[in-house]
Amino acid sequence: IEDVKSLRGRQFNEDASPMSHPIRPESYISMDNFYTATVYSKGAEVIRMYQTILGGREGFRKGMDLYFQRHDGHAVSCDDFRSAMADANDVDLSQFARWYSTNGTPTVTYSTDYNKDNETFSLTLEQSSQSTEGPLHIPISVGLLDKTTGEEVVPTTVLELKEEKQTFTF
Repeated sequence: IEDVKSLRGRQFNEDASPMSHPIRPESYISMDNFYTATVYSKGAEVIRMYQTILGGREGFRKGMDLYFQRHDGHAVSCDDFRSAMADANDVDLSQFARWYSTNGTPTVTYSTDYNKDNETFSLTLEQSSQSTEGPLHIPISVGLLDKTTGEEVVPTTVLELKEEKQTFTF
């Protein structure tokens, strides 16, 4: 909760202001202008999303091991980190790279529908962002609970929102 309060109080404000910039700016006037709430806080959230996409600590650890094997003692880039995470886990993270060059904070809205005849629940997610390269790759953890008992009826899973609008059916 405190992390969310910090993000909303400081980093979201910066990301919504004229000072908004991507995690990896294309240019900067002075190096001391580079270390901002966006670089640190949003950057940390992007790293956390890697862990979510890669299935938790084990997948993230595999990526870190490969990253250090390849780059220990060398200068590196965000792309080197992303490549190690992707290669170690055999996943395509090319769309995820858009996070590094996108200003602002994306917004995800949702709508739901329950089909009684088929006993299916549909969750439609729609994203909007300032990305000029297309939709972001946004991992979203979702589980479904029984309204009456509170018991989990669909185990928590990670949905990968990669299009502007996607529907997931359970």
